[in-house]
Order: sequence, then C-alpha cells, then structure tokens
Amino acid sequence: MSKISKFLDSVKKHYRADIASKMLDLSDVTVFSQNCIGGVMYHDCHSRFLSPTVNLFFSASDFLKFVEKYEYYFSQPLKFCRAEGYPVGEFPDGLRIYFMHYSSEEEAEKKWNERKQRVNKNKIFIICTDRDGFDKDDFKCFKSLKYPKALFTVNPEYKDDSECIYIPKYKDNSCLPDLIPCRDMYYKYRLPKMINKAYGKTNEIS
Repeated sequence: MSKISKFLDSVKKHYRADIASKMLDLSDVTVFSQNCIGGVMYHDCHSRFLSPTVNLFFSASDFLKFVEKYEYYFSQPLKFCRAEGYPVGEFPDGLRIYFMHYSSEEEAEKKWNERKQRVNKNKIFIICTDRDGFDKDDFKCFKSLKYPKALFTVNPEYKDDSECIYIPKYKDNSCLPDLIPCRDMYYKYRLPKMINKAYGKTNEIS
C-alpha cells in the first residue's frame, strides 16, 4: 500500500469515527460483538466497556451460542490454553473465546470477569459478521435471536434484510475482511442508526 493510500485510509478512518461518535451514545448499551468491532465502537464513542466481548473473537457458531445463553456462560468457569499464541478460553461445553489482544491468561480472565458485571440486560445489541465459519445455519440462528441486532455481510442473499448491512465494496470476497482499519462498520452509518432506533436515541447527523 502506498503512502498516499495509507494517508487516505487514515483520514477516512478518523472522519467516520468522528461522525459515528456524534451519532452514537453507548453509555448505557451493551454490545455483544463476535469480534473487535464492538470494542472499537466503544473506544470511538469514548464510552466505558459495558460488555466483556472486547479485544477478542469467537467462531460464528460459538458466538451465537454464547448470545443465546450468555447468563449461563457468565456463571461457568473458563479454562485457558495458548494454542494460538495468545490466551484461548474454553467453557466446559467446549465453547471457545480467542483473546487475541491479551498478553496473559490472567489479564484475559480479569477483564472478562470485570466487564461481564457491567452488562445492561435491558439494552443489548448484537453484532455479527459473515466470517469465521458463518453459514446458512448460523444465519437462521442469528435471525432467531430476541435482541436488536446487525449482521455485516457480503452475501447478496441477505442484502435486503433489514437486520443485515451489505457492504458492496467487498462483493467479490467470499467473506468479509477486517472492517476496523477504515471503519467500514460505519458504512452509510447504518449500524449507528440501527442502534439508535433500537433504543430510542435521536443523535442523528444530517
């Protein structure tokens, strides 16, 4: 990537993050996110992390399973291994969490336990992406979730679904790349608008 491209991406990133921060108030919203998108949104909005799903990722199926029974998983012990070069937590039933941005098992467990205490059960929003094994069965599971939610996708079958955010610039990809570097999760600011609509917030940018 050229220096000019890097500069333009940086400008785009900061511009989108600034607009999103003016639209969104996450001060009382818990975002359960399949990957780092949720944590970055809290950061962009200068908000406290009200979710333990920060600086980590799940496989698609494990994430959906976690969301369906998060209170059960909050009550379960985590065991750790470093099979991936970073801490990997595993619950007794085999569900795994990949703490990719944590330097130790102790740090990962401490932050998980701290942040799960902050969850606002009355304002939960779910963010999924069609990567990390996401398939049609996962889509059915996603649609059945009782919470307000959004799925980032490159699958044209889902582009007209009101709970999906289709990103056409990646239409030739088999799955989504990392949306964070250029803040592509703010594409057309649909995600901030969806969160605002779910919880009656009106911080819109004209």
